[in-house]
Amino acid sequence: MEWYGVRSLFHFGINSKGINVFEERVVVFRANSFEEAHRKAELEAEAYAKDGEFELHQEQLAYKQDGEPLVDGYEVWSELYEADMSLNDFYRERYEKFTYHPEN
Repeated sequence: MEWYGVRSLFHFGINSKGINVFEERVVVFRANSFEEAHRKAELEAEAYAKDGEFELHQEQLAYKQDGEPLVDGYEVWSELYEADMSLNDFYRERYEKFTYHPEN
């Protein structure tokens, strides 16, 4: 069995300013294939969404680990992006532009 990190995206709620809050979440699963990892991830994400009353986006992305045991410092997700901008600009656009800041 291999380890897979599966990313799911949720509509987490709406803040007091009427702005949507989203959660990008990566959970690891042990499975024999991408298909099995996705099935496990779908069940887990559906339960998570139901418990939190969140809306689950239909697309999930999976990343197969290299087969080594999970240990402290082990990479569980890696995704490559392409953009015609500096590293700092990319960071601001991808991570800071839409960062959620709880109100209290």
